[in-house]
Amino acid sequence: MLEKQGYFSIGNVERDTGIGRDTLRIWERRYGFPEPMRNEKGERVYSETQLRRLQRVRRLLDQGMRPGKLLPLGELALDEIEARLLSTTSVSLDQNGSAIIDAISCADAGRLDLLLQKQYEAQGMHNFVLQTVSPLITAVGELWASGQLQIFQEHFLSTQLTGFLNTKIAKLQKNSNKPQFLLATLPSEEHSLGLLMLRAILASRGVNAINLGSQVPMDQIAKAIQQFQVDIVAITFSSAYPYKHIRAHLAELRELLPAQVEIWTGGEGVRRLRKLPVGISKFNSLDKLPLISQ
Repeated sequence: MLEKQGYFSIGNVERDTGIGRDTLRIWERRYGFPEPMRNEKGERVYSETQLRRLQRVRRLLDQGMRPGKLLPLGELALDEIEARLLSTTSVSLDQNGSAIIDAISCADAGRLDLLLQKQYEAQGMHNFVLQTVSPLITAVGELWASGQLQIFQEHFLSTQLTGFLNTKIAKLQKNSNKPQFLLATLPSEEHSLGLLMLRAILASRGVNAINLGSQVPMDQIAKAIQQFQVDIVAITFSSAYPYKHIRAHLAELRELLPAQVEIWTGGEGVRRLRKLPVGISKFNSLDKLPLISQ
C-alpha cells in the first residue's frame, strides 16, 4: 500500500498542514499542485515532499501571501520568500532549548528526558509549559517545515513530552479535589497536545482535570460530564479543524450540555473567531486562562 511507502492520505495532510481537503482539491485543479497519486482504492495520497511543501505554503499564507502566487513557484523561490518573510518570526531558543533540539535530532530519549527534567526543576510546571514546551513545539514545527527535522522526529518529541507531562501532572493532582475540568477535542480534531498542556497548567494551579483526548463524540462528552461531575468543559481546535464548522459545532455542544456546565474553547482554530455562541468562553493563550474558583 502506498500509505506504507511514505505516502499520506488527504486526511493526514489536512491534519498536518491545516489546509482543508476541499482547498487541496481546488489547488490541484487550479494550480496543478499538489499532485497526489492514487492508492489501490482510488483515494488521493501525497508524498512526504509534497506534505512538507504544503506546510511551508501554509506558513507563508499565514504571513499574508496568496496561494496563486505561491503554488506555481519552485523550491528555490519558496526558500527566498520564506527567508525574507519568516526570519523575524522564527522562535529563538536559548542554550537549553537548542540542546533539546539536538537530542530530538539524535532521537536520544534518555538525554531528552534529562534535559526536560532540568528545565522542569528550574521553572516549575507553569513556566515549564509556557517558556519551554510551547516555544519548543513551535520551533520543532518550523524546523520540520523547512526540512531540518523529519516527521518521525516531531512525533518522537510529542511522545516523549506526553509521557513526561503525564507523570508530573499525576503527582501534582494527588491532593486535588474532584475533577473540575473535562478536556477533549471533537471528531475530526486529532491534535491533542494542546489539551495536555492545558491540563498541565491547570495542575500547576491545583485544579484537577480529566483528559479524554482527541476525537470524542459530543454525546460521549455529555455522558462523561455526568460520570465525573465536572464543572467546566474545555474544547480545543487546531488550525487543521474545518474553520467554517467551528461555531456551529460549539453551538451544538452548548445545546447538548447542562446550562450550569461552562464551556471553554481555545487553540489556533478559534483564534480568529470574533463572535462565539452564547455560553462559550474563549481563552487566547494558556497564560491568560480565566481565574478558577476552588
